[in-house]
Amino acid sequence: MSRNRSEHLVAFWLGVVFLVVAAASVSFARFDGGVAYVWGAAGLLLARLVTLPVRRWHLPLLWCGLACVLEVCLFGLGWRAVPALVPVLLLEPVLAALLLRAVLGKGLHIATVEGMAWFIAIAGVIAPLVSGVFAAEVVVVFSKAPYWSNLLHWFVAHALGAVLITPAAVAVGNPAGMARIRDWKRRDLLANIALLVVVAATAAYVFYQKTAPILFLPLLPMVLATVRGGRMAAITSVFIVGVIGAVLTAHGRGPINLMSGSTGEKTLLLQGFIACAVLLVLPVASLLTQRRIIADRWRESEARYHTIADSLGDAIIDISADGTIRYASSAIAAMTDLPSDAVVGSNARDFVCKDDMAAVAKAYHQALETPGRAVIVQYRGARDDDDGRRWFEASIRAVTAQGESLGIVGSIRDISDRKSLELSLTREARLDPLTGLANRRAFLEQLEQRCGSITSGLPNPWTGSLAILDLDYFKRINDRYGHPAGDAVLQAVATEAMRFCRSHDLVARIGGEEFCVIFGGATMADAETAADRLRQAIRALRIPVDGGQTITVTASIGLAEIVPGTAAAEILKRADTALYEAKRQGRDRLRIAA
Repeated sequence: MSRNRSEHLVAFWLGVVFLVVAAASVSFARFDGGVAYVWGAAGLLLARLVTLPVRRWHLPLLWCGLACVLEVCLFGLGWRAVPALVPVLLLEPVLAALLLRAVLGKGLHIATVEGMAWFIAIAGVIAPLVSGVFAAEVVVVFSKAPYWSNLLHWFVAHALGAVLITPAAVAVGNPAGMARIRDWKRRDLLANIALLVVVAATAAYVFYQKTAPILFLPLLPMVLATVRGGRMAAITSVFIVGVIGAVLTAHGRGPINLMSGSTGEKTLLLQGFIACAVLLVLPVASLLTQRRIIADRWRESEARYHTIADSLGDAIIDISADGTIRYASSAIAAMTDLPSDAVVGSNARDFVCKDDMAAVAKAYHQALETPGRAVIVQYRGARDDDDGRRWFEASIRAVTAQGESLGIVGSIRDISDRKSLELSLTREARLDPLTGLANRRAFLEQLEQRCGSITSGLPNPWTGSLAILDLDYFKRINDRYGHPAGDAVLQAVATEAMRFCRSHDLVARIGGEEFCVIFGGATMADAETAADRLRQAIRALRIPVDGGQTITVTASIGLAEIVPGTAAAEILKRADTALYEAKRQGRDRLRIAA
């Protein structure tokens, strides 16, 4: 009920203002018995319609329709013209609002150049031209004025009124727009006011003197005000120039009075000047607004990116094409013994062991040559610590824009523990020859240790989880594509599994298409999340094979908690039972052992 009363009140006052503006236009800007040379009332109604759903247009149309009736009867062509002229006066804003809604949606979205172009085309060309065709005919019938001149005057007046009045009325009625004005810093407000004063002073000088045709002179301060203050400054500057120009021209001053002709012709020339100013500053304002929005979103995105990067355990780096580090997250400090701000500006090669420089450079160039593809490289750091040379793994990817390489982004993790384990496994011939993962023997020894009573340096060493992963319908891949393709699938899955592995985790291939992952020190909730992410990553793999085809594969996973003191065989049995349950329920899913 409160909203209904508010809408009735707003519609009523809109009708009052509509009547005042329309009456003033007809009383002071109507020449030769034809249409008014100035018309801003339609812009007021259009501003209201574009902000309302169509089902709530009846109140503004009702009150503005009554205002049109009074204007035509008291100031216009008389009561006999009401049935013909009032529908035409309402047609223009209704047609413009419907077309703008169809193209731009609800509201007046002119913050972009595209939106401004659509607005000018619809509200400044199509709608006034369509309504002008009918209005000129009505004027011919009731005042005997010439058709084509009235069509021209109607079109110019209504187009200019809509383009000038509508954005300003929408901005004034928009709380967000007014809030932005109130939030201007004091120095911004003073600078904008100063520029508008310069616009007014220049316009006053140009339109007061009548010795030189210097109509172009106000355009420079108008553009400066637009660049500094945006769309509101652009609309205000056009309004200032229009008012000063109209008043002084009406009093016989200014360059427009240098030409011979009727008052109507001079008014038409003034309107043409104002229209040119509008077409100059409003698109500029929209372009600047669009760029400001993009810049704000970029700053928000960069801040969000830095926050996420600093919260990760892996170090995130951004490297330029020449190898200079442009950004490094806070985790880099633990890897280089330098704060992130000290790392920025250095060359990435300064943190790589000389013996591994060639491998890192090869991976770097490979990433640049294959944008969008992650390249993984392992290398030793440039410095020794108490445990000797540390090992790192970097996953790097090229960043491109419009086909141009902008550098490399990547994540770095410390894999010294994992590398030590890998080297130990290699020495004892405990690696799977196809995938490079730990084999069954190495896996079982690790599981026995974690279930036993031997201490280690792992965090919460006797907690963790065991995941058994089996590829679904793997035999079909071998039968259809051949064993080399099957081997490629196994290698791709192994690589993906290692990507999810932390330094104190273990990934093993224990036979055929079956893999095991020991999540050391992980709670069941963390292990479940990691295992399910691994399952989804495997499903997303696209493995190329001969003939230009790609293979997809899914995996079923059984997960069981490693309980200290429980036999390794029992843990393995629980995980295997959960895996069987995942298979039985349809595959490509994760199940947790009871």
